[in-house]
Amino acid sequence: MAKQEASYQAKRDFSRTPEPAFDAAARPDPGGGTDKEGRPLFVIHRHEARRLHYDLRLATGGVLASWAVPRGFSYDPSVKHLAVHTEDHPMHYRTFEGVIPKGEYGAGTMQIWDGGWYELVKEPDFDAALESGELKFILRGRRLRGEWHMVRTGGGDRQPGAQEEWLLFKARDAYARDADELVPAVDTEIAKLAQLPRRPRLMKTSDQVAAFSDPDWVFELELSGIRTLLAKSNDDVRTVGENGSVVGAAALRSINDDLAAVRAERAVLDGVFVALDERNRPDPEAARSWARGAARADSAVSYYAFDLLYYDEWDLRALPLVERKHLLRALIPARAGLLYVDHVAGSGAGLAATATAAAAGFHSLIAKRGASSYRAGLQADWRRVAVAADPEAQGLEFNEALARSKLRQQGRTRFKLSNLNKVYWPREGYTKGDLISYYEQMAESLLPYLRDRPVHMNRYPDGIEGKSFYQRQAPEGVPDWVPLVDVDEGHTAGADGHDRQFVCNDPQTLLYLINLGSIELHPWLSQVGSLETPDQAVLDLDAKESSFATAVRIARTAGKVLRGIGLTPYVKTSGASGLHIYLPMVPSYSYDQCRMFIEGVARIVAREHPDIASVERLPGSRGGRVYVDYLQNRRSATVVPPYAVRPVPGARVSMPLDWDELDADLTPDRGSPLPLFRR
Repeated sequence: MAKQEASYQAKRDFSRTPEPAFDAAARPDPGGGTDKEGRPLFVIHRHEARRLHYDLRLATGGVLASWAVPRGFSYDPSVKHLAVHTEDHPMHYRTFEGVIPKGEYGAGTMQIWDGGWYELVKEPDFDAALESGELKFILRGRRLRGEWHMVRTGGGDRQPGAQEEWLLFKARDAYARDADELVPAVDTEIAKLAQLPRRPRLMKTSDQVAAFSDPDWVFELELSGIRTLLAKSNDDVRTVGENGSVVGAAALRSINDDLAAVRAERAVLDGVFVALDERNRPDPEAARSWARGAARADSAVSYYAFDLLYYDEWDLRALPLVERKHLLRALIPARAGLLYVDHVAGSGAGLAATATAAAAGFHSLIAKRGASSYRAGLQADWRRVAVAADPEAQGLEFNEALARSKLRQQGRTRFKLSNLNKVYWPREGYTKGDLISYYEQMAESLLPYLRDRPVHMNRYPDGIEGKSFYQRQAPEGVPDWVPLVDVDEGHTAGADGHDRQFVCNDPQTLLYLINLGSIELHPWLSQVGSLETPDQAVLDLDAKESSFATAVRIARTAGKVLRGIGLTPYVKTSGASGLHIYLPMVPSYSYDQCRMFIEGVARIVAREHPDIASVERLPGSRGGRVYVDYLQNRRSATVVPPYAVRPVPGARVSMPLDWDELDADLTPDRGSPLPLFRR
């Protein structure tokens, strides 16, 4: 048995671990580990052991050459991560997922995070490249794409089976991006491997309808210009499909560099070539002149992409629209000639009624069902919606007109917004208007966490440095369109033993509550109709007396404990100093039962980390440790939801996270999104 195989076997008790063993009889021949095309395969495991890390495994010579990558993979070429070369693994490990029991080597959960095929570049011989200390390879996975480099450092021991230290980093290619930019991931359960379509057909709107709102639909501004499909194959860009001949080659060459910057080797986009006039409004005639190669010297033309049909080797047309658009957004770099068309979810009637769009040259919305696939021809899942003209917006450029109309429109329909220029965050200069604009545009993401739950308000009428108060009861005089629920609060309530409390189910109610001076809203853990049986439990990791990095360590342990008993926890930042771990519950247990269960989890976590975690209620008894708080799981106790702004310097926001994001680089204060939503 080779030394690498002996090292693997010696570390494991195969009567206890479910991991595959090296078996000479069952082991594939040296040509194994390839796909049907003969291309070598790779797999990446998410390994939640004592510390979360990722295992990169490359099939070669009948085994999986393996590296442990403690901090995962970055698409930013300037970021270099440690990769520790470990023992080779058997080829059957390529499909292994499971839980390695406690006490065994690498104890913890092993899940397949990515996989696909790879090819070596520069040095095609794997053993020679490994010996030289420099591996360069192209990954073709669902998550990881493009060229990656690994270089051996001076650290580690070069003895067979020893753990050598390498550096792993992204090459500067079409897939590279800054660390804070979106990274695409394809749902391979729906997307199909396929060749680049030769002549795909456009999906078109079936009819024109009256303005409407529906949470299952998204709404885009219809752009006046030349709609066509755009195909990219490496650096070659061309229009395809029915309108392929409308744009001449000379016109395409004028913005080819921007179009070719799509972060893919192959892609098919749907969009519109738009030319702007001197007032920055769409000018269809200028677009047609540009397409014929007769554009004015000062004519600015951009391709506005709103859909993605194909990405690298996947036909995406069967994916839901919102997933296709998420992928598309991740592929669009910051280029003047290539722009992403965003959408508004749910509130088509409100967007159509703002009407300033018409004054700025936009006359229709396109309503699209969010779950719709991309199908050729006229489809009822896409509809045209006319917008009304707004005389107040005449003469304004589109961006200014639309921005001015957003907040004013709320006042025309339901209530009057007040004191929009009042400064709520003095150091940053953020105003009440900035806060309302943020919540208006984030309503689609926030409302699912508020819907059908009693909501308490944390009100700061004079900003974060003024006096504040916490309000449960809805006062007299609340508009009749604001939903309320009677809550039995015993002696703390009104004369009838009940409180009337707010329920926030729609954008108008959300903005009404924020306009009252609320910076954050606090929903119950149970819903109207089953208030005594929560459908969520929460573990609050309060790091005010410790460090956020310590809270991250404890959160990873809590996640392992909950997943280890078959549950699915979720994690988010609190927006202040800690983390919240949520656990969906079947609403059949009482608050007391949920609290006792979460207390058990909290005590297990604190026992695992006695030096950094505590369940002591009194701050003086914690000794500077993170407070693992299970007491939030009581009736009428509340926790801020994801996307809520916090009344802290910097206007931080509580943000949901993937468990993969819990690493040493995570901080609670990477900046506030409020400036992005300023009026």
